[in-house]
Amino acid sequence: MTARPPEERPEGEPVTRTLFSALERVGAALERALASPALPQRPELGDLTPGERRRLVTLLGEGEISGSVQASPGEDGVALYVRESFHPGIWMMGVKPEKGEGVVLSHIEVGRAPGILVQRPEPSPFLESGGLASDDPIADQLRPELMNALPLMMEAAQHLAEYSPDKKNHRIFLNKLPLSEGDAKWIDRVCAGGRIALASKGYGDCRVVSTGFSGLWRVLYSNPEGIPLLDALCVADIPDEIAAAPEDLSQSLADYREFLEWVARDLS
Repeated sequence: MTARPPEERPEGEPVTRTLFSALERVGAALERALASPALPQRPELGDLTPGERRRLVTLLGEGEISGSVQASPGEDGVALYVRESFHPGIWMMGVKPEKGEGVVLSHIEVGRAPGILVQRPEPSPFLESGGLASDDPIADQLRPELMNALPLMMEAAQHLAEYSPDKKNHRIFLNKLPLSEGDAKWIDRVCAGGRIALASKGYGDCRVVSTGFSGLWRVLYSNPEGIPLLDALCVADIPDEIAAAPEDLSQSLADYREFLEWVARDLS
């Protein structure tokens, strides 16, 4: 596991009883999430001071997944920063600090994935056409160069339309298919426009980005030198690289209970 465990208690930063109560609420939320992992739980943190929130981030540690959700077009505001804690299924949400690591904590969600990351796949008439538009001069320029892009977009559209929560993620492995340069440009263009960008250290160097279509994701792996190893389109509400599996939540709960016992010995 590549996650970093919580640090030892820094001198001068005791765990207050208010903070410990918040930690207990997070644990209770994790218990509820184990019973209903698809329904994110949101433990109450309203009584914590800014200092206690910073301490909470330190105590929960750093997990394998982090990333951001950009504001919707036309909305004001900074990107929402998402960071998994050392305990899978506990997600810290807020703003990325200008300096240093961590997160300026807004709230915590507990479950398979934060609600803002989950996208139910929906049918797309645009993709069903292969991504064609009647008034798109750039598309007209690329069409003579296309080999497989249109049927691949249609395949993605078919699986978006046929999506069911009990189905496994459907993947189209782009780098294992014969694609022309025009195909690659077409796919990049059609699949642009997503607001979510995530990285997972648990699967090597892995990036997961949303597209402009609900439930259609791009999953990219590369080696330490940055050379692409895998490039796939994924139809899912949330790709497996990001979601906490049931066994992850179960182990997380057991570990979190031990963690609470460790913290309880240090109450001020």
